[in-house]
Amino acid sequence: MQLLFKIPKYQLYLLQLENYELGRYLKLLFKKGLWPKGAQRKTLVWTSKAKALMLMAVGLHLLIIICLALNSSLWFLLGLIVLIPVYFIFFSIALLLLWPFDWLVKRVVIYRAKLKIQKLQNLKVIGVAGSYGKTTMKEVLLEVLGAKFNAAATPESVNTPVGIARWILKKFDDSLEVAIVEMGEHYSGDVEELCRLTQPDIAVVTGINEAHLERMGTMENVTATIFEIVSNLKPKGLAVLNGDDDLVIGNYKKFVWPDHRVEKFQISNFKFQKFNTEALYWECEHKDLGSIKIHLLGEYALADVDCAIKIALELGVSNEEIKQGIEKIKPVEHRLQPIKSAGNILVIDDSYNSSPAAAKEAMAVLARFKNRRKLYITPGMVEMGKAAKETHLKIGQELAEVADVVILIKNSVTPFVEEGIRSEGAGLRVEGEKPKVIWFETAGEAHQALKDILRPNDVILFQNDWGDQYV
Repeated sequence: MQLLFKIPKYQLYLLQLENYELGRYLKLLFKKGLWPKGAQRKTLVWTSKAKALMLMAVGLHLLIIICLALNSSLWFLLGLIVLIPVYFIFFSIALLLLWPFDWLVKRVVIYRAKLKIQKLQNLKVIGVAGSYGKTTMKEVLLEVLGAKFNAAATPESVNTPVGIARWILKKFDDSLEVAIVEMGEHYSGDVEELCRLTQPDIAVVTGINEAHLERMGTMENVTATIFEIVSNLKPKGLAVLNGDDDLVIGNYKKFVWPDHRVEKFQISNFKFQKFNTEALYWECEHKDLGSIKIHLLGEYALADVDCAIKIALELGVSNEEIKQGIEKIKPVEHRLQPIKSAGNILVIDDSYNSSPAAAKEAMAVLARFKNRRKLYITPGMVEMGKAAKETHLKIGQELAEVADVVILIKNSVTPFVEEGIRSEGAGLRVEGEKPKVIWFETAGEAHQALKDILRPNDVILFQNDWGDQYV
């Protein structure tokens, strides 16, 4: 009986991974097969929607076998077993039947959240959009602004209309002064819809790259979608843009309204920058605050802090309060998160969904540990669309100059990483040798083997982690 339930549960899990998008689900299902062929990296989360779909699918199945049972008990048994592998049909039907009710419930939740936020006249909303760096930016802003205000930020990776609406209904009250809202994007119009719910007083654009190119098709679509946060600013709102990102600086004028103000945050606003590889922090000199320490690994963190300083000054936070907030900043989980392990091994966990900018920053972090053996483990990146080969070749070429050992997980893109490492265009490390490349079939096998690969004083960086829909 457990075996009979395993296949439907697996098929529903794949539907959940694709965020209940029917077209992508069916494509994924026929790519991976109708039943599980090994261990899954995660498990089905029994949300209300998942439970409803399973109950409806089971109901459809029972209806069919009851009809068959009217003819003979043999047909009943055949229907019970034979229909198990095609449960995806029941899930698809259930999803379509559930859609009107699901749509209505979502609209009601969003409408209630809009009414609630409209009553909070003194609330300042800061929206954060971009292809990369949203979560770290959000956490930096929360610490700095939280030194003066009662501030809240969307939790974890909550960045959809319904998720944000539920957060508003649960957390917002009259005492809240600043709300920092991460705005996710998969398709054109996504950010604009979020702005209709939480129209920003201040919009932050963290950067633009190919992270969602597979879904959006062109970089023009990606750029326009992210800049929906600027086009939908409140009148006389402030846009704070990544001045180190060429696509941001090259396109922002097309989306800014005449009454909007624009500020640019940049690493270069720090006069002095030194990374302490033992204490794991940046020592900096900022033009407005003087000497500060930033307890994050990536150099991009300097720009994030510069952004937070500009917004804090805009909102009337004192220099002393800003410095207090900066002192409280800590690495975000799975985003260049340092973990000290036995044998003085430093693990850098950068396993959250990656992008080309994140991979480049991760390699820059690894390169700073000059006197330690450096290992880099990755399954590559997803949703790169037509840019997948070129992006991974470039990563391989850059890894050739940084890593001593590169551990790759077999899939559709990692061969390009090795090709980049071996290519004539790749540079060489100081030792003048190419990195050693080690292959594994799965991430699980790679992690198991690390006990035999790692040595005392090593630095190993885990870059990205593929969900089951990409493996």
